[in-house]
Amino acid sequence: MLKKIILVVILIIISACGNGGDKKKLKLKNIKNVKILEIEPQKIMKTNISSGVIEATNEVTEITKTGGKIKKINYRNGEIVKKGDTILILEEQSIYSNFLKAKAGYLSSQSEYSTKKVNYEKIIKLRKEKFISEDEFLVKKSGFIQSESNLESNRAIYLSAKEDYENLTMKSKISGIITDLDVKMYEKIEAGKALFTVVDDENLYVKTAVSPYEIMGVKEGNRAVLEIEGIEEEQIGKVVEINPVAQKDTKKYQVKVAIKNYKKNIKKGMYANVTIETGEKKAHVVPKNAIVVRDLFSYIYINENGIAKEIKVERGYSSENSQEIIGEGLSDKMELIVDGQYILENKDKLNIIK
Repeated sequence: MLKKIILVVILIIISACGNGGDKKKLKLKNIKNVKILEIEPQKIMKTNISSGVIEATNEVTEITKTGGKIKKINYRNGEIVKKGDTILILEEQSIYSNFLKAKAGYLSSQSEYSTKKVNYEKIIKLRKEKFISEDEFLVKKSGFIQSESNLESNRAIYLSAKEDYENLTMKSKISGIITDLDVKMYEKIEAGKALFTVVDDENLYVKTAVSPYEIMGVKEGNRAVLEIEGIEEEQIGKVVEINPVAQKDTKKYQVKVAIKNYKKNIKKGMYANVTIETGEKKAHVVPKNAIVVRDLFSYIYINENGIAKEIKVERGYSSENSQEIIGEGLSDKMELIVDGQYILENKDKLNIIK
């Protein structure tokens, strides 16, 4: 009987010791291991994020004034040209004939005018010396004036015909890249048809819109960062123009950002996200991965005497890995939890790992 009593006592002691161990383990499980980062307000660059489409600063569409038959094509779409390069040559016999006829008429009137001018100068001297009558002088003067008028008239006709003839040779007015060239050899082209466009593909820009809350911080020369579709690396531009009047439909202000296309990899028509720097401000800034998103809301956790404190925050300006946060309960110096925050709940006990 004594042995049975001793055995029961031993079992009770063992059971008691086991329960104590489980309670200790449970207690340890409720303490979360975390790492912290001491943060305080710092200066950040304010930014305005918007979007737009890449455009060319300079582009010229060449339209034939005369029409004609395509005689020669010197370039294709995508090829680079310089100002003054001949892109196309058209042929039109009537224009060439009119040019030759106008040139001949102009040269003839020049000769006639020169002759009558010499004679008229002689007549002036003769009249001064009274070797000829007033009537004879007026007749000679009238003939000279008429030849001068004919010269000016034929000159105008010649210059117009010359312009039409020269327009058959279509040259580039700017340096750039050929686009929208869609004609064939010997094709008959009507007057007024657009034949090609030359785009300056080095000097580009994007027009974007800025809200009334940000426009006061936007100045000409402000730096802008562009994320362009199809282009891996970010592009740097600057603000070159600000429309001081808001658009009627959006109530936003149009801002023009210029960029240099040194690598020639940016194309007109590409879509771009534009971040314009609008000045500095003092703010609470945390690493982006320190923010916990739950039920579409953002939270951070800070250490307060070994206890996790949950703070609901709004997101402000951001950069590559940093995020401005705004919310009640933020202080000038905080121990932000940057590792282990995703498993935390408010008022969890913490074990700070160095």
